[in-house]
Amino acid sequence: MNTLAPLMNRSEAEQVLGACGVSALVLSDPVNIYHATGFWPQMVTMGQSGAVFAVVPAAIGEPVVLITSQFIHYLHDVDEVPREDPVRILLYTAPDGLEGAAPPIFLNEPFGGRPDPMDAVSRTSTLRVLSRRPAYPTAAAALKAAAAPFAGSIAVDTLNAAAALDLDGQLWPAEPLLRQIRMIKSSAEIALMRSAASSNADAAKEAILSMRAGKTYEDLRLAFFEATGRRGGIPLFMSTDSMAMRRRDGILHEGRSFQIDAVSSYAGYYGDFGRTVFVGEPDPMIIRMVEAATCANDAISRALRPGLRYSDVRDIGHEAVKQAGYDVAIACGTHSVGLYHTDEAFQAGSLNFAKDDHVIRKDMVVSVDCPVLHLDAGGNVHLEDLWLITEDGCEPLNERGEAFFQI
Repeated sequence: MNTLAPLMNRSEAEQVLGACGVSALVLSDPVNIYHATGFWPQMVTMGQSGAVFAVVPAAIGEPVVLITSQFIHYLHDVDEVPREDPVRILLYTAPDGLEGAAPPIFLNEPFGGRPDPMDAVSRTSTLRVLSRRPAYPTAAAALKAAAAPFAGSIAVDTLNAAAALDLDGQLWPAEPLLRQIRMIKSSAEIALMRSAASSNADAAKEAILSMRAGKTYEDLRLAFFEATGRRGGIPLFMSTDSMAMRRRDGILHEGRSFQIDAVSSYAGYYGDFGRTVFVGEPDPMIIRMVEAATCANDAISRALRPGLRYSDVRDIGHEAVKQAGYDVAIACGTHSVGLYHTDEAFQAGSLNFAKDDHVIRKDMVVSVDCPVLHLDAGGNVHLEDLWLITEDGCEPLNERGEAFFQI
């Protein structure tokens, strides 16, 4: 059974929405529905927009509402959530445009066959939901009923949600609020981020150590994708070396060093891992660049804690490199990671990317990204790990190990 529970930090949501005067979020984007309810709306991802909705009240004492079709609830074996806390489920049943709510639909055994005992469990769960609240004829009808107590101060994530509610005029966009909420992880999200960060780094390491001189960057990318899949993840990308080197040559040459940036997701949450790979013996300039990146990374890890701003992280890394006597330019960047590689609020609540200088808070998961901003004939350098911000410091979410791999 798939017992539902919000992944979202409801306490943070209450604060964010309350500060903006928003009484509820109405969501139709699949990632947002998953974050709000723990239910992955497969039909929406297949292109059936508006087949599933979620309503998130600002008040933490009110349950999140999931709206989905009766048949999908049954087919996906969703638990009925006996106390309706923290998720209340509303179902709709009308097939093929029929007027009014239709009787529930189940799969029956063939003539002369035998009932499936596991199917009976799923069927019973769906019938219990319907006994608590009768089905609605459409998703829009269910959504209007769920959103009615919050009329006038609703934020929506898509025009699909607005259309289902027949909203017109001024619309409050939910996306800036959701980005702000997602920066502070719930305990469930932290557990998922631990798994994602660790599995992503392990897949990258496995792929790298399977390479040798004469292989290609494409071989490495495919090895990472395969290793990710075997761990139950979904690969997003593995960036390697420079674009020019990948496109115009593509071979792992003895004596060259190159950066990797590996990103994949597990249960929707992302890992982000960067290292340098030495193919044989590295050039002395590359070694110096790796040492400088390590110097910055180590200094930041010792200082990283609540209360710092992103700009403080950059300054700490730059100052450490300067004091150590390295004449090497390093980015020392920071970004929040979660349901997206870059999962943070944009400056002034913008809908489009505009980097903000956020204050780091407890239960954030951030990347400390230290790529060297030089491209030497011997190669290039990257160093990146994910960190959980704790009460008074930080904790690495992936195994840090060495700053480089040698093959």
